[in-house]
Amino acid sequence: MNQKQTNVMFLLLALISASVFLRSEAGNYCSTENINSIPGCFDALKLASGHDYRKLTRDCCRAVYSVNSETCYLLLFPGKAYPIMMFRNICLNVPPF
Repeated sequence: MNQKQTNVMFLLLALISASVFLRSEAGNYCSTENINSIPGCFDALKLASGHDYRKLTRDCCRAVYSVNSETCYLLLFPGKAYPIMMFRNICLNVPPF
């Protein structure tokens, strides 16, 4: 195999791997009904994904814990989904107000 064929094979492998990964994650998004019902909660979770926890409230954390699945992903930004367990772990340190 020459260098060009090797590069093409590597590119194809990367595309196939990415496609399989995205497809496996596609149907596993969390329901945001309860999170959206708490004013400012969705925005607070966006900030928390960037390590800014100041806006996160106890009510928002209750909404996070009300999500039924422990393996779903919370879609906060287009193309960026985070595991709900990440936010549950963050919420363990939110003081009661």
